[in-house]
Amino acid sequence: MQNSLSRLLFVFVLLIGMSSCGEYNKLLKSTDYEKMYTEAKRYYEKKNYGKAVPLLDELLIQFKADSRFKEVYLMYAYTRYGLEEFVLASYHFKNFYESFPNSDKAEEALFMHVYCDYLDSYPYYLDPSVSRHAMDNLQLFINIYPNSERVADCNKYMDELRGRLRQKSLELAKLYIRMEDYRAATVALRNTLKDYPELDNSDEVRYLLIRCAYLLAKGSVENKKEERFKEVAKVHKEFIEEHGADNKYYPRVKDVYETSLKDLKDLSVKRGYSFYDRKEYAAAGKFFLSESKRDGVEQKDKLHYLAVKSYYKEAMRNEIERGQYLNEVVNAAADFSSRFGTDNTYSKRVAALRKKAESKLKTNQ
Repeated sequence: MQNSLSRLLFVFVLLIGMSSCGEYNKLLKSTDYEKMYTEAKRYYEKKNYGKAVPLLDELLIQFKADSRFKEVYLMYAYTRYGLEEFVLASYHFKNFYESFPNSDKAEEALFMHVYCDYLDSYPYYLDPSVSRHAMDNLQLFINIYPNSERVADCNKYMDELRGRLRQKSLELAKLYIRMEDYRAATVALRNTLKDYPELDNSDEVRYLLIRCAYLLAKGSVENKKEERFKEVAKVHKEFIEEHGADNKYYPRVKDVYETSLKDLKDLSVKRGYSFYDRKEYAAAGKFFLSESKRDGVEQKDKLHYLAVKSYYKEAMRNEIERGQYLNEVVNAAADFSSRFGTDNTYSKRVAALRKKAESKLKTNQ
C-alpha cells in the first residue's frame, strides 16, 4: 500500500513538473511580454537565474523603447553575475554604466563591473595581467566616485590583488633560482624590491639576492668573476644598511659574503699564476707583490716569494731589460726580509734568488 502511494506521489510531482516546463516553454514562445516581464522578475527574485535569463533576453529586444528597459537590463547583468559568468556580467554592467551615466544606478553598475573583474582575476600563480587590469578598473571607480561608500571595498580588493602580484613576483624569482638562472633571478628579485617597497619579507629577498649574486659569480667565465664577486659585496652592504647585522637572515648573508671574499682572494692568486704559466713573468711579479701587500690576503709571504721568483725568471728571459729585473729581485728580496724576517719558510729561497741576482749584476750578465 505504501509503495503504491509513493508511486502515485512521484507521478503527481512529475506531472506538475512537466506542466510547469510546458508553461515555461509556452511563455518563451508567446508574445505576452507583460506576463514574461512578471515571470522574469519572479524568477530573478527567487534567484532562479537559469530561467530568468532567456526571458530577459527576449525582453531586452522587446523593451528597447520601454521605460522599463534599464530595469530589465540591470536585472540581466545581475543574472549573469548570479550564474558566476563574471566576464559577461562585467561587460553588461559596464555597458549599462556607459549607456546610462545619469541613472541613479550608474554608480552601482560601475562598481559591479569592477567587482566582477576582481572576482574573475586569477590566483597569483597564473597570468598576472588579469589582476593588473582589475586593479586599474578598481582605481578608475575610486577616481570617478571618490566619496562613494564603496571606495573602502575597492581599496580592500586592490590590496588583495597587489598581494597576489607581490607573491607572483617573488615566486617567479624563486623559480629562476630553482632553474639555476641566477641572472634572471637577480633581475626578478630587484624588480620585486622596486615594485613592492611595502614587502614585509624584504630581508629574505635581499638574502636571496646575495645568494644569486654569489652563485652567478661562481659560475661565470674567468674574466667576469672579479666584477661579479664585487657585486656580492655591494649586496652585503645594502643588506646591512636596510636591515642591520642583528637581522635573522644576517648570519646566512655574512656566510655568503665571507665565502665570496675568500673566492675573490683565490681568484686573484689564480690570476697571478696564470701570468706565470703564460711566462709573463714581469706581470706575474708585479701582481704577486701587489697582492702580498693587500689587506685580508692569506699567505702573503708565499706571494712575496713568488714575486721575487717571477722577477728573476723575467731577468733570465729578457736580455734587454735584464739589469732592471735583477734589481727588482734584489729590492723585492730585501723587502721580504724586512717584512717576514730571515727564518720564514720562504726565507732561504728568497735569499738564494737575491744572491744569484746580485752575482749576475756584478758580472753584468
